[in-house]
Amino acid sequence: MSEPTTPLMQQYLAVKKQHPSALLLFRLGDFYELFYDDAVTASKILQITLTSRNREKEGAVPMCGVPYHAAENYIARLIRAGHKVAICEQMEEPGPGKKLVRREVIRVLTPGTATGSALVEAKENNFLAAVSRGPQGRSIGLAYVDLSTGDFRATEFSGDHAEARVRDELGILQPREILVPRPAKRLLFGNDDAPAARITPSSSAVETPVDDWVFEAQFAARLLEKQFRVAGLEGFGLSGHPQAVSAAGAIVHYLRETNAIGARKAEDLAAIPTLRPEGAGLEHIDRIVYYEQQDSMALDQVTVRNLELTDPTGGDDASATLLHAMDDTATGMGARLLRAWLLRPEISLDEIQARLDAVETLKSQTVAREEIRRELDGILDLERLMSRIILGVALPRDLLALLASLERLPNVRKWLAETSAKPASGRLFDLHSQMDEMADVRGAIARGIADDPPAVLNEPGVIRRGYDAELDGLRDIMTQGRQLIAAMEDRERKRTGIASLKIRYNQVFGFYIEISKANLHLAPTDYERKQTLVNAERYTSPELKDHERKVLTAEHRVLEIERRLYGEIRESIAREAARMRRTAAAVAQSDVLVNFARIAAARNYARPSFSEKSPSRHGRRGELMIAAGRHPVIESLVERRGERFVPNDLYLDDEGQFLLIITGPNMGGKSTYLRQAALIVILAQVGSFVPAAQAKLPIVDRIFTRIGASDNLAQGRSTFLVEMSEVAAILNTATHASLVLLDEVGRGTATFDGLSIAWAVVESLHAGARPRTLFATHYHELTELESLLPGVKNVHVSVQEAGNEIVFLRRVEMGSADKSYGIDVARLAGLPQPVIDRAREILRRHEQSEDRLTEELSPGAAAPRAAASSNGDAQKSFTAIDESVLESLRSANLNSLTPLEAMNLLAALQRQLK
Repeated sequence: MSEPTTPLMQQYLAVKKQHPSALLLFRLGDFYELFYDDAVTASKILQITLTSRNREKEGAVPMCGVPYHAAENYIARLIRAGHKVAICEQMEEPGPGKKLVRREVIRVLTPGTATGSALVEAKENNFLAAVSRGPQGRSIGLAYVDLSTGDFRATEFSGDHAEARVRDELGILQPREILVPRPAKRLLFGNDDAPAARITPSSSAVETPVDDWVFEAQFAARLLEKQFRVAGLEGFGLSGHPQAVSAAGAIVHYLRETNAIGARKAEDLAAIPTLRPEGAGLEHIDRIVYYEQQDSMALDQVTVRNLELTDPTGGDDASATLLHAMDDTATGMGARLLRAWLLRPEISLDEIQARLDAVETLKSQTVAREEIRRELDGILDLERLMSRIILGVALPRDLLALLASLERLPNVRKWLAETSAKPASGRLFDLHSQMDEMADVRGAIARGIADDPPAVLNEPGVIRRGYDAELDGLRDIMTQGRQLIAAMEDRERKRTGIASLKIRYNQVFGFYIEISKANLHLAPTDYERKQTLVNAERYTSPELKDHERKVLTAEHRVLEIERRLYGEIRESIAREAARMRRTAAAVAQSDVLVNFARIAAARNYARPSFSEKSPSRHGRRGELMIAAGRHPVIESLVERRGERFVPNDLYLDDEGQFLLIITGPNMGGKSTYLRQAALIVILAQVGSFVPAAQAKLPIVDRIFTRIGASDNLAQGRSTFLVEMSEVAAILNTATHASLVLLDEVGRGTATFDGLSIAWAVVESLHAGARPRTLFATHYHELTELESLLPGVKNVHVSVQEAGNEIVFLRRVEMGSADKSYGIDVARLAGLPQPVIDRAREILRRHEQSEDRLTEELSPGAAAPRAAASSNGDAQKSFTAIDESVLESLRSANLNSLTPLEAMNLLAALQRQLK
């Protein structure tokens, strides 16, 4: 970078030095300009032309720019690309004699602190997270905030699995930005040799280093106390959780650093709605919620992905997710709450029943339900509107949007009162009580803001006529000014006798009197020449000067008074943030419950009940029974194609049937059966009715899944290693109250190795915590476990054969499958017929070989060598058997071998034969 030779570039570099990690948008007139590396980066992202400054000289500076009035969308694209953006504004107007205007950074936007509508998704939170690690990494604090809503939470993890639990939590939250201490660059990693232990959930999260002293516990505690205006943090549940405090304090510090800059005023920023910093603050961040992971059903990142709760695992079809299938909410607040509920299902039976009672009431009261929904349709995002007001970036039309939304609340409360007068509707009564009609806020907006205000604050017309007498008087001067000018023009024509005399106005000269060259001899002596043109002269007069002073003063005063009054109205609304938050929360929950009720009515969902038995010797409570259960996502997808989803039953109890071995062909429906069981449990515990004829369920503390796997080449992890890691997590952490879904465990390695592992996993689950388990497999040998392990049962997905054709019936029935139908599925997939025919031939030979070997090794059979002598092919197979193989068979005590040991023995013998 060459040494700057102009004062402007020196000013730019001085500002850039203060914000080295941000893309600096430097205001020059009507454009925001970027220079040097910032320009190169931005031009690629924004696809705009990269030019240069001082091109005619040596050391040209790379440069690109965007119009300031259209900057919002460009900034949004930079933020989405993971960059910080610093907005540097002109803090004074250019004028005569001013070579360089003062410029300052008025706001820094980052992926985690963005709040504008163009920067955040309406139905998703925009989280800024921070991670703080204690000594030796034995405890890890996590905090996160959504600046656009004020939602601020923290937790702390400790023990051997703390890092994995933090990864799971971050994977579910999907924050846009994560604060980490500098210089501890490996905070988000385990040891240097274990890149797989990285905490960062995905490449979409930007890691932002922050000075390590910011994470110091005492400093963080003082900062939080100051922010929340309290003497201690005990009331927030943070006592005894220093790492959670450290992470939360780092977030508050970072927010103050990026937002306090914007507390300075820049009058001309009104053209950029989401950036206007006037009155910016963090007043809505006035509390924090401490939670423990075990306060809700635990769903790790793998389970959320495998069950496709919020994101599809393959492709971009969002309709293939549970969230999409269950989201018919009317508001952005409701959509975000639904997402949060699905990712953290309840474990409190009282809370679940309260939600279900409300859904049942709303389902039965169609008129009230649909009237509430109609009113909710007109309510905008109260949380984010209020945050914009508090941050000082709300425009007049935002206030009108808030007014229109608040005007819906009386009717919502009216219909909630109608429903809460009925039995079993305590939650609806609570929501009615929590929902404030905000009459004073509505009144302040209605009295003060004009019906059709300008889009920005630097234009007059924001404040309603009649609100302020001085403002109305000044407006009259401006309005009457045209009439006064017309009267003055008529008067001057008569006085001078110049019929063509005109009084006009422009931005440069203000008001002037124009007289043509032919009439110059008639100009009065009290006229003062202002400008000479080719065909005319322009003059002013004492009367015209006085009028100009009054009009221009009035325009300036109108804008000044309107800004002041608007600020007062906005501040009065901001003071009601706590009431607005409670109201927004009540609206959001009403939205979700109405959504559940409408879905239950439209799709014939049933209310689940919960088993209440005394704990068994394994600590479990009750049975899991689903009659005619359906997969909520697949059902909605197949019905669009005019097809019918085939429902299935599921029964699991404490002792007699808690682990099902599920066999059957690919495409038969095994994976669907597994997933629908988990989704029904999740829906029940978020308080929704479920897609089933009947459901009686226990409270599940955690759902584990091992469904599919993919290589993680970046971390050097193969499919099989990923699979085994997931199985290990299940065996190490599942409890008696968990639900475990295992699909094709062991298929990623050699057949006998995989079978051995699958067998051992079933035995471990049976001997250990004994969680309710659905185990889908192609290893038909596992079906023998039904007779060996009490509580293990076989079921299969049924297939009907018609000649060489097969029909998948999608029904789950008791017993094991007869065969896998793998070749039939391959034919349906389009394998060439010669390949299919050859596969059938090889299968027949393999089955015959197995039959002969079974006969030779069965009890009472003749010696293998003698038996083989009657068959030439068999002779070739058995006469060359190594003596050590025969000796191993002779010495094996079949009565004492466990099934697993027997399988290992056969596998070893097979390797020797090969």
